[in-house]
Amino acid sequence: MKIKINRNILWTTLLTDLFVNAGIKYACISPGSRSTPLTFAIASEKKIKSFPIVDERASAFFALGIAKSSNSPVVIVTTSGTATTELYPAIIEAYQSRVPLIVCTADRPSYLRNTGTNQTINQKNIYKNHIRYFAELPLPSTERENIHALLSRTSEAILTATFRNKGPVHLNFQFEKPFEPDSTTDFIDDNLILYANELSEKFLSQTKDQETISDRDFKLNSVDLITIGVGKFNSDFLKLLDKFSRKYNIPIFADANSGLRFLKKKQSNLISNYEALVRSENLAVKFKPQSVIHFGRNLTSQSLEEFIIRSKAKRFVVNEFGDRFDSTKRAKIIKSEPEKFIELVLQSNINKASSEILDYLKSSDKKVEEFKHKIFRKSLNEVNIILELLDKIPVRSNLFIGNSLPVRDLDFFSSAVEKEINVFQNRGASGIDGIISSSLGVALESKQQTYLIIGDLSFYYDLNSLLIAKQYNIPLKIILINNNGGAIFNYLPIARQKEIFNKYFLTPLNFNVKKLSESFGINYKLVKSLYEFKKSLSDANKTNSCLILEVRTDSLFTKSLKEKFWNSTNKILSRDN
Repeated sequence: MKIKINRNILWTTLLTDLFVNAGIKYACISPGSRSTPLTFAIASEKKIKSFPIVDERASAFFALGIAKSSNSPVVIVTTSGTATTELYPAIIEAYQSRVPLIVCTADRPSYLRNTGTNQTINQKNIYKNHIRYFAELPLPSTERENIHALLSRTSEAILTATFRNKGPVHLNFQFEKPFEPDSTTDFIDDNLILYANELSEKFLSQTKDQETISDRDFKLNSVDLITIGVGKFNSDFLKLLDKFSRKYNIPIFADANSGLRFLKKKQSNLISNYEALVRSENLAVKFKPQSVIHFGRNLTSQSLEEFIIRSKAKRFVVNEFGDRFDSTKRAKIIKSEPEKFIELVLQSNINKASSEILDYLKSSDKKVEEFKHKIFRKSLNEVNIILELLDKIPVRSNLFIGNSLPVRDLDFFSSAVEKEINVFQNRGASGIDGIISSSLGVALESKQQTYLIIGDLSFYYDLNSLLIAKQYNIPLKIILINNNGGAIFNYLPIARQKEIFNKYFLTPLNFNVKKLSESFGINYKLVKSLYEFKKSLSDANKTNSCLILEVRTDSLFTKSLKEKFWNSTNKILSRDN
């Protein structure tokens, strides 16, 4: 039986069917003419929830947030030309963080490249430095050979993004007119569709090779310290980690961005205030680790990194893909799922670490914790904004933390709280772009209370994403720390060069957040006191719409509190000789 079709729509329908069979549930689509076949096929598929988003950069970061929350690939669709370049910041972040994205760019036929044809650039492998897989698809065709190429390359992209080499993948689609489904280009036999379906099942049935490790891959006599960076850690790993650390008296220094400080049940040997400890001259006298195991991405704390380097400890970096999260390039990299690694170590015979050292670290951690509250909790400062939010945030909520100062303040000063808070951040490339849109993606997909802590420069940089919040009625709670400029630069030596510093680094914006919020139809409140902030957080928990709480802070005042804290804790810890 002959069927009349538009070859572009046939092509993208087969593609969409493959996406559905692979379990893909979300797509973010920006408008454009050349991408019409992709948009029509994906948007027509009811099993995929599609989000039309005008701004390609915001769309890509929104997709990134959805993928972070769901831990599964999200499709991104754009038209040809410079629209494709707008995706690059989010692709870089996804690449660095191993977040699965399937980037589908529409393109003019390759024969039009370098001819001056409108909206035509060289899109072939345009993201080549930050992509896990790339394929350029041939022009749509009814030939079986070409359909085989479409489905095999797309399947490889999906399998790569999902688990083989997790991260963003790129498929570049060439299209010739006509694009619309009501324009017939060919007549095909219905058995061609059956052939395509059989191919899809065959390609998606492939699985990854299981890699195993053995005790010959590493040699451990003892472990003195476990460090945890940003990562997605499952319940099996957390149970094994606690068992491992208790059995061998091993302290755990967990970056706040790993989420380990905010579990339902606290890890027995977790040290939260290690930033103060490693800044103390006394710690290097008391504690000289010989062997350190690290899980997750790189640590936020440069002080902890430097402490470990000075100790000259052997370092083992463990992660599923064998990524080198080690700036010294001296660590032993172990490619293993973290829970499998711990299971193997538990079966081996290693020496216990010193219980005396563990007790000292726990005692010091407690002293710093008590003093921390005396310094920061009496005023409305940038550290206390985070501490108060951790007090008020509901159990099993999401916390998305912005880059620059907020992410550091969370790591340096947050306490352990038993709340099951899911922590998200864009720490792959650590840029200030796309923070709002990423957090909106997390909030939408998770359907849980989601709070964003963000600085004013990051907020300004992603303003247009507030349209997404309004468009899809996403109840994100945005805590905007407005210190009117790049306050993180106050901590750098360049701050002493006042004339250049004030003009080119501090960059005060002086924008009216209230008017901006109103223009996007977003609820807004200016917080003027600590009492108001506490009350506003309590009220925010009850609202079911997007809300911006602007907290204007004096960054130099907060900086003075931090200096007082570091100096005082150093003296307190020095008394323990």
